[in-house]
Amino acid sequence: MNKNQKKILITGVSGFIGKALCVKLSKKYNVFGIDRNAIDVTSNIIVNFSDITDYDNIFKFINFHKPDFIIHCAGIAHQKIGRIDSNEYFRVNSYATQKLAQIATTANPDVHFIFLSSISVYGEENIDGFVSEKYECNPSSDYADSKLDAERRLIKQYNAGELKKLDILRLAPVYSSKWSLNLDRRVFAPEKLVYLQFGSGEQKMSAISRSNLVEFIEFIVNKRHDFGNRDYNIYNVCDEQPYSFKEIIKIFKQSKYQPDRVVVTIPLSFVWILTRITGLFLKNKKKWLHSCYDKLAKDLIFDNTKMLVTGFKPVHTLETIFKK
Repeated sequence: MNKNQKKILITGVSGFIGKALCVKLSKKYNVFGIDRNAIDVTSNIIVNFSDITDYDNIFKFINFHKPDFIIHCAGIAHQKIGRIDSNEYFRVNSYATQKLAQIATTANPDVHFIFLSSISVYGEENIDGFVSEKYECNPSSDYADSKLDAERRLIKQYNAGELKKLDILRLAPVYSSKWSLNLDRRVFAPEKLVYLQFGSGEQKMSAISRSNLVEFIEFIVNKRHDFGNRDYNIYNVCDEQPYSFKEIIKIFKQSKYQPDRVVVTIPLSFVWILTRITGLFLKNKKKWLHSCYDKLAKDLIFDNTKMLVTGFKPVHTLETIFKK
């Protein structure tokens, strides 16, 4: 371990994003991890095998290592409807985030806290045009509610002077060549039997390759002091350009990672009727069901200008990732 290198703590190091961050950042920095699962990420890091809500264990680990950065990836991802209740989302995604920040600032008052949030905090209702970080948030799921609540708790800590450096990254759907569930849901039938084109297929969505995301976080660690006058920022994190559903299907069909299937067109009117009828029977999930239609029928494009003006250039695209 090099005592002159920055010390970085990553939570959720066995996860889709956390594992990639460990591999990347451990080449240049002293990296420590927290995860409840026994994993083999890289021999260069020390991992504390604790649940993110095991505060006593985490306090001892963080207080011993006193990291300069905490990159908080751990949490409950968006689950199928009814699988996780609201209280559990908030316990893990919101309350534990607040507690982690409190523990971190006790160990190192100058710690830089990077929180991985989600563009789902904006919701889908009344989305029109490019959504900037100033857009009013209107989450449509328990998962998104818990992420937004975590953001508000961290911002409150920052405003109170408890957190001195805070970056909130609102991630567009994240993908890699080997894992693209957030894109698959827009273009595949169950079991990937056929491609589904909803309506014209010209509706667009923002997304972020895992490679671009990891490189942006590394950029923040390297260059954070060089851009912006504030020690608190929120960023929409997306690839440079959005993708139409037609474009996603075309690239997938030509990819060695996805199957070449026929394309079946589904009228958007059918999806609208289906979600409205289902919402009559599942009234407590009506907002979420309506949001499912919006995700398939609307452009969901998020303004990444604030990310780009930092000087970071996302070089990876859906095409380069899936056709490499």
